[in-house]
Amino acid sequence: MKKRIAGLLLATVMLAPQASVFAADDVATVKVRLASIKGDHQEAVLNVGASSFKNNVGEVITMQKPTAMGALMNLLGQYGTPYEAKTVSFGSYITKVGIVAEKDLNANAGWSVWVNGKAPGVSADTLELQDGDEVVWGYYDYTQTLFPQVSFSTTTPTVGTPFTVQVTAEQTTYDAEWNPTISTVKIDQANVLGAANNQKITETNAEGTATLQADQAGLMQVYIDKVDALSGVPQLIRTGTLNVLVGNPNASFEDLSGFKWAESSILGLAKQGVVSGNGNGQYEPQRAVLRSELSKILALAEGDLNLGGTARFSDVKASNGYKTFIETVVERGYMNGDKAGTFRPNYGLTREELAAVLVNFSGVELSNTKNLLPFTDRNSVSEWAQPYVKTAVDKGLLSGDAENTFRPHDVATRAEVATAIVNVINKQSK
Repeated sequence: MKKRIAGLLLATVMLAPQASVFAADDVATVKVRLASIKGDHQEAVLNVGASSFKNNVGEVITMQKPTAMGALMNLLGQYGTPYEAKTVSFGSYITKVGIVAEKDLNANAGWSVWVNGKAPGVSADTLELQDGDEVVWGYYDYTQTLFPQVSFSTTTPTVGTPFTVQVTAEQTTYDAEWNPTISTVKIDQANVLGAANNQKITETNAEGTATLQADQAGLMQVYIDKVDALSGVPQLIRTGTLNVLVGNPNASFEDLSGFKWAESSILGLAKQGVVSGNGNGQYEPQRAVLRSELSKILALAEGDLNLGGTARFSDVKASNGYKTFIETVVERGYMNGDKAGTFRPNYGLTREELAAVLVNFSGVELSNTKNLLPFTDRNSVSEWAQPYVKTAVDKGLLSGDAENTFRPHDVATRAEVATAIVNVINKQSK
């Protein structure tokens, strides 16, 4: 038994939050998650570089590379969460995060780490991270808790159509000589909960499968969890937010009369769940699109639902429903904030600003030509925007009007944005 415990403790070596110093070429952008007990959960996309922690005897241990331990330090530092770490003969490990300490639930409970769903074979302070890694720190009982693997029958369901989610896990058992056997098990009675309200939606059956059905289009966000009701011991390490984009093949709006030029684009995106109306059957095509709204449309239209990013803005609070979309489009280089560190989520944007966003979103090469625009108001286009407008027009992403004007400083409308996004998608699919 001592041999097994020592191996487990060695696998749970980890850091604690201290100030980090990054070298530009020595940083990994990773998704970091902390799964504690009693619903305590934190997740963020972070840049992880050099970092350090202080152990139980006051030693400061510094790591020069982005590591799994450094990822935890960065996350805890962001939330101001305290920790305790201990160094023993075979390495350092975390004994407490917040108010949750090892052995709080039972003698087998403690903190451990998984990188890309696997427990590392080396200590966390030496496990170097790469861009795109997922690092999960969880409180667990090594005799009971499993790390889940989740799959959906589809990630693009439609309103009213049932679809399924399956939850499995790799389970390791040992024979009398401590030789391991790894098998895949189906997890029954795992809870499927809404990410926004933490309310239980359903649970898995004996086959590890649960059936879901959305009653409205748009982004559906859930997570999977399982905890022993009597002991409080996690049976699964809680998942992060799982995203499914629900479409509505019957989408329609009452206010598209007079917008025949944009109707097919608006309805096409609505049927995919990318855009929505105001809840009263109206799309509001003539209204200026807000920067926050545009961030959501861009993030969902691309089809990559691995959302999030490292950008933080003083005017985008944690409670802002668009926060994740804003972080996503900034991370992907489609939009950005200003020099004051704000994103201005409730502002509209001009048509020349939209041109820049569309060029970034489409990935087409930016023209190095200025002033060769075919519009009578071409001299009104800002100098910085001229290459973007030129590129957007040449590539068919945006166009002028019947009067041969571009109206660079007019606000972009929701109808114009829908049409432009579909133009980009169609160009990319050819």
